[in-house]
Amino acid sequence: MLIVAKSTAKIKKVSNSQFVAIALILLFSSFSSAGGQAQSASRSDSHQRDCEVVAKVISGDINWTPQSKLCKDDKIHPVRGRKVEIFCYSHGKLLYLTDSTVSEHCLPVSQRRFENCTLKNGYTCVTPKGAEEDENIPTLITPYGVVILNTNPILSWSATPSATSYMVQIEGKGVNWSVEVKATQLPYPKDQPAMEPGNVYNVNVIANRGDEPIAASASILLIVPIDKAQEIATTINRLQSLNQFQDELAIDLDSVYEAENLLNESILVLKARAKAGSTNPTIYRLLGDRYLETYLPSAAISAYATASKLARKENNTDELVKAEAGAKIADQSQKRLERVRGG
Repeated sequence: MLIVAKSTAKIKKVSNSQFVAIALILLFSSFSSAGGQAQSASRSDSHQRDCEVVAKVISGDINWTPQSKLCKDDKIHPVRGRKVEIFCYSHGKLLYLTDSTVSEHCLPVSQRRFENCTLKNGYTCVTPKGAEEDENIPTLITPYGVVILNTNPILSWSATPSATSYMVQIEGKGVNWSVEVKATQLPYPKDQPAMEPGNVYNVNVIANRGDEPIAASASILLIVPIDKAQEIATTINRLQSLNQFQDELAIDLDSVYEAENLLNESILVLKARAKAGSTNPTIYRLLGDRYLETYLPSAAISAYATASKLARKENNTDELVKAEAGAKIADQSQKRLERVRGG
């Protein structure tokens, strides 16, 4: 068990925000996270679908060409002796189907249910994250969210004014180490054992002024089990093998990761497209959604602003409505944070 030096440093566990959880439910019940698929560029689409897109054809259908978008009432018709391969946005998985209506297998994303996070359901829940009570607490920022694939991630946290150093501690199965650093970022130490798949780890960040601890936070990280990681990798490899635009691939990968609550991976994929200069409003709107889910309203506001700007430029009313709805919730979350921190 790791011991925090000087018990005067109060460690606060990051709690779920009821406000953000409710707001997210309202947001996703009104606007589908993957609904932007209908508005994103695709080489196989001759027109935009005026519906909530729930899936995409990969191969094997007589009528639908590869990468065609499917609405919930659409039917598939496999080539004789084969099954139609489709990708469902709602649960981020590939399915192999015979004749049927798409909605029998792929529910609209807006019908997904979000629950409070526990260790039992932590792989499928929304996990808000942030220093709700005190902005001076060195709150863990990355990895984003709680559930992660990387067993030796880069750790970063918010700065504490007047802190001269930070003590980072990780404890869990096979891992028990602490490192003191001056910066607010720490690559996972190469000389320490990596975290193990399928296990939960405690992460403490203690801000020090000289030899005296002045603030601290406690978080947890859940490492995806090996079998689940392999399943995710198989789906991603298949999607990467398709001849898609990079933005379209990023949106698909976001669906895979988000379905498993892998917010860190989703954000990294979307940020990479933003850094590459994407002008697709869906990329930035989804990035805003993911920042909201990790309870980073300030970052969400910025992403939604870019999404709205790009949506207006290309007259994409669907994405504009979604971005503006998300921005409103992010703004309310940011104001709530400011009120709480201000006492």
